[in-house]
Amino acid sequence: MRIIYNDGDINNDVIGLLQYINDFTKNIGVKGVIIDDQTIYSILNGMRSDFPHVGGIDKSSVFKKMGNFLTYFIAQSPILSVFPSAAVGEDLANIRNHQNVIVGLHVVFDNLHGASIGREDGRHLTISNRVELSKHSYVDLVDALKDATPSSHFRLVTVLLEQLVYKSNPDLQYEMLDL
Repeated sequence: MRIIYNDGDINNDVIGLLQYINDFTKNIGVKGVIIDDQTIYSILNGMRSDFPHVGGIDKSSVFKKMGNFLTYFIAQSPILSVFPSAAVGEDLANIRNHQNVIVGLHVVFDNLHGASIGREDGRHLTISNRVELSKHSYVDLVDALKDATPSSHFRLVTVLLEQLVYKSNPDLQYEMLDL
């Protein structure tokens, strides 16, 4: 089962996302994290009902789905507990809303790994390599996304995610333009 965008009942996504957050925070050594469950439900419902693509969710790429989720997650900020510097490092701990950006990014990266990308010719390609970032780029990315919203950042975040995947999976890119 994927973490989010599972077919059927939205409750599958709620359970999957809450379990992911629990496992993630345990793995980085953070206990007693306060999460607004109603906000989680609101995010998962809102990202479906107000999907910003002409063809809707069914006709959208995995990049659009993940960009939509990430901007909703960051904007609504369901994780209320900040992560201590002992768990994430001083650079990240000093960024406002870091906990929601960090968890949101990891949900997205884990959903992208192994996902299928459809091409116009009917082929389906698999994202086989995980997104890789330097520590410096990761901290800058968390800082850059801390105020992301669906209305202002969806398209930019979608393109960014696509380019990060292509950086780690160059064989998946479309034909390059001569600029």
